[in-house]
Amino acid sequence: MDIKYFSQSWNNSKKYYTMEEKFWNQRAEEFNRKDIQKEEKIDFCYILDFVEVGKDVRFENVLDIGCGTGFYSIQFSQISDYVVATDISQNMITYAENNSKEKNIDNIAFVKKPWSELSLEEFDCNEKFDLVFASMSPAIDSYEDFMKMINCGKNLYFLSGFVERKNNLKDELLKIIFNSSNNNPHGNKIYCAFNILWNMGYYPKITYKDSSWERFESVDELYLEFLSYFQRTKVLTKEDKSIIKNYIESKAVDGLVQEKTRAKIAWLCWKKT
Repeated sequence: MDIKYFSQSWNNSKKYYTMEEKFWNQRAEEFNRKDIQKEEKIDFCYILDFVEVGKDVRFENVLDIGCGTGFYSIQFSQISDYVVATDISQNMITYAENNSKEKNIDNIAFVKKPWSELSLEEFDCNEKFDLVFASMSPAIDSYEDFMKMINCGKNLYFLSGFVERKNNLKDELLKIIFNSSNNNPHGNKIYCAFNILWNMGYYPKITYKDSSWERFESVDELYLEFLSYFQRTKVLTKEDKSIIKNYIESKAVDGLVQEKTRAKIAWLCWKKT
């Protein structure tokens, strides 16, 4: 099996980018709250250890793809001359800019742009970055997106993503709305990325981490969020929307719905040969 096989096997999710941005705009406040609550630098230190750089590492340029509210961009700004951070969501970018200003950081350039639409020539990004970083980012969603990521760098890369994710609410709705129990929104990104790299002559390093979390939301809040979530990949009918609303209402206890998620996450890193 060669690069062509894995590039064609890559299951991109055929997203509607207007709805994709709407979904992440709605989640921005929640993600910003989570990022602020993270223990300072612990996860970041694990990542630096995984990519095998010393504690005194200094990067010239770092690219953060799908930067969200800027948690990693800000961490990298402390050990880099310059950071470029991209995201599809204006709300995420706004939080990221505000968070960096609060810390008096001025060496990050935030770019609001879908990764698939970003031109490397326009932004002068060809083979520019010491480290190209994409943590849990849905921006790397196809072979073309992945090759663009590779073409940006000149040394070190990090990519992470779900390889499995079980959700007590979304999984059942996927079966009903998409008539499928295997409509995995995370596709086979890590599997294809690893094998493409192998066929290109790289020696990618991989590890896996288990994670789980839960939250409680009101019926109305979860309904609006789920509409945006499913509309990223499908135009929902009135019947679909009614199914979602009725399903969420059936799971409510005292007006709140419990969402539980279990996931296996892969970390992948490699160096240019």
